[in-house]
Amino acid sequence: MLRDMPNVPKRFVILAALVVIVLVAGVKMQSMFMLFVDQLFSSAVQSEFMMFLEPVMRLITMIADTKLGLIYAVLIAAYLWLRQGQRVDAIWVICTMFGGAVVAYLLKEFVKRPRPTIAQIVPETGYSMPSGHTFEAFLVLAFLYLFFVRPMAESSLKKACTAGLVIWQILVIWSRIFMGAHYLTDTLVAVGLGTVWLWAAIMLYHSLYDTIASYIEPSVGRHHQR
Repeated sequence: MLRDMPNVPKRFVILAALVVIVLVAGVKMQSMFMLFVDQLFSSAVQSEFMMFLEPVMRLITMIADTKLGLIYAVLIAAYLWLRQGQRVDAIWVICTMFGGAVVAYLLKEFVKRPRPTIAQIVPETGYSMPSGHTFEAFLVLAFLYLFFVRPMAESSLKKACTAGLVIWQILVIWSRIFMGAHYLTDTLVAVGLGTVWLWAAIMLYHSLYDTIASYIEPSVGRHHQR
């Protein structure tokens, strides 16, 4: 469980918040330099040399679909509740994922950045910043790390699994740019927002654990209230 989990280091949270603020401000101010960098990066990712990767990128973006992200969170929560008896943690996973989806949606509606219109392999609707696929992938990978990788005792396996999670996040980012659904900065804002939201969610977990546990885990609640 997350009772022994320290919060995300504040320096990472501050850096993530600054990334979100600066890039959102860049879009709102219609920064031509930012758009130039985004389009340059997209052109490199979508170059003819990279087109052989299209089937793989399609598969990755399908696995990381936002609807599936919510389902992954429900499955993780069900495992924690039913198999591990970690009911507070299960509720936390659900609230963090679904609450985060709302926060990401509200930021999209605030920024109102149009989707890329050049070389869009799969047509997408809605606004572009932040990337929902990247944001939800970040949270799902955080859940996998916190509840399955972090408790591992074997150091080399733990490092390998952590590296695998990081690589998957990078692949999701790459696939969204490759498919023409997002700019690079859309994905960076998604990771930054995910970091800040995870920090806030862990803070709330520590603050509300005893209260929630007293209702759904009475013995645990009484134990911590003594």
